[in-house]
Amino acid sequence: MVSLRGRWRPTLASAVVLLIGVTTGCGGQEPSAADGSISRGSPSTTSTPANPYEQQRAEGVTRLLDDLTATITSGEVQKIGSLLDEAATPAFENRWVTAAENFRPRQFVRGDSDGRLQFARFRYQLAPTEEAEALVPAEVQGLLDANGSSDAWVAPVELRYALGGERAPGVDEPEVVVTTQFVVARYGDEWKLVGDTGALGGEPTPPQLWELPGLSVSDAATAGGTSVIARYLRTSPASANLRKLLPDAVDAVTAFWGESWDRRAVLVTTSDQDEFAALVGQGGAIGAAAAATVYSRVDFPRRTAIGQRVVFTPAADDLAPPTLAVVLRHELTHVAARAQTALDAPLWITEGVAEYVGRKGTYRRLADAAPDLTETVRAGNTPTALPDDAAFAMDGPTSQLAYQSAWSMAAYVADRYGEERLKRFYLGVAATADPARQDAAIRAALGVSRGELVTGWGRWLEGQVR
Repeated sequence: MVSLRGRWRPTLASAVVLLIGVTTGCGGQEPSAADGSISRGSPSTTSTPANPYEQQRAEGVTRLLDDLTATITSGEVQKIGSLLDEAATPAFENRWVTAAENFRPRQFVRGDSDGRLQFARFRYQLAPTEEAEALVPAEVQGLLDANGSSDAWVAPVELRYALGGERAPGVDEPEVVVTTQFVVARYGDEWKLVGDTGALGGEPTPPQLWELPGLSVSDAATAGGTSVIARYLRTSPASANLRKLLPDAVDAVTAFWGESWDRRAVLVTTSDQDEFAALVGQGGAIGAAAAATVYSRVDFPRRTAIGQRVVFTPAADDLAPPTLAVVLRHELTHVAARAQTALDAPLWITEGVAEYVGRKGTYRRLADAAPDLTETVRAGNTPTALPDDAAFAMDGPTSQLAYQSAWSMAAYVADRYGEERLKRFYLGVAATADPARQDAAIRAALGVSRGELVTGWGRWLEGQVR
């Protein structure tokens, strides 16, 4: 995440949001339909029912989930009501109505695939599970009994989807798996949707992009294929600017990181704090933030990050294109580095290098990029240690200095040792939270100890200030 306090700078929320996925889940790739269309039908991986009663349950709910998939993806809003139980809340119903509306084809606009997200795969299905069956809350069960339900089940469900398809072939992202629970009720041979985790007394399932109203989509050709800009109402300035900036931003990140990343992205512009919070999770506090990068999961053995999205706050609408370009390059650096960055990597390296790539070529002197740090050095308080993670807290008094210090360390390494060794430095240090292994990585990349690195950095800062 990046911040806007006077000048653009990152905030702690970025590190937290960046390193914690919005949704989690794992599963194998499900073959797509031969023509690249949305796949539907019986689930390919489910647990085997132990008896005829459970098998009948599973078959009935599978039909319900297949109907839900077909209704949503065809945009048939009028059919939503036939899938829902009378006990379903208005908020739960609105979720599906909104999703179906967002799947409806829209009038073609230049740069749009057809105004909506394109999917290579999309389906709801029963999830394999070995957990004990959850009980339907007594209050909900009472409503279902009064309505004449003969059975109720807290069904383990997963949504499997992948952006792409024949109209957006360059997206081709790995399959995202979102796990949740649906309360379902039986009436004769039919099953109805009652609610999700919210009906169980917990937090409702976090919404997906297409479950918030007013979604439209445009494409941008980038070096790795088709990139996607998803936007909500009242975010036209930011989305239009991002579409123009994205190809060059991808190239700028590639110039530093190399071609070992997808070189495409999914960007999302939000119009209010509620939208932003819904998509990034973890409270989603905006503060002075400009953007956050979120993801579903990271497959470290295959060095693949699944479901990465760069989500922009409403503040992005007010940014001049050069400032927005800095934010975009910063976040795309996180996208490129995600699969080779430990979840608990130190923030001074992850945020510092992202800042370095984002800001490259936008300043002439230290004071332009790091005014607070410059004043600190001028006052005779040159840093003698790298900032710890706590110093990056968005609401803390030291956050601006921490981010500027992290950026300046990356800038020092690039200036003293070159960008190729800065990347090697990042790959070694960001791969671990173990200080001993970090020290070994510093020596392997730069040929100096941590203490010698910090001393050299301090001297460089003093020279830059002079």
